[in-house]
Amino acid sequence: MNGCEAIVIRPDVAQDLSGNVEQLGAYLVQMAQMLQVMQKRMDEFEATAKKVTLSHQDVKDVTGMIRTAAADYCLKYDILDPGSGKAVRLAMKKAILKRYGVKDLHDVPAIARQAVEAQISHWTDIRLVMKRREIIAGGG
Repeated sequence: MNGCEAIVIRPDVAQDLSGNVEQLGAYLVQMAQMLQVMQKRMDEFEATAKKVTLSHQDVKDVTGMIRTAAADYCLKYDILDPGSGKAVRLAMKKAILKRYGVKDLHDVPAIARQAVEAQISHWTDIRLVMKRREIIAGGG
């Protein structure tokens, strides 16, 4: 045998293989249809979940976290003038609103609560630090 010889398949085996290939094709079509239905349901679920926004208590909690994080941020970067805390809080809030494309914290999707908390804890804006330091150095 030199590896170039043709493989001979009996007619009954060839017919069985052909049937199996057709059956496999039918299964693949069914699986594709099921995946389409599942994707549609997941999209509907996601759309519904996005409609549920932060509760009033959640907004109060997030605002408190922003206040605490801003104070810590100002201490960390030694920007202690009276307006700095407010400027940092506003910048943090603006970053959250921009990320979710909303105009108010009440409009942030409730499913994003943990992501918002992470965003607050990891927030940084060196340009703001430099600007606040220039204000301190310049006297206002």
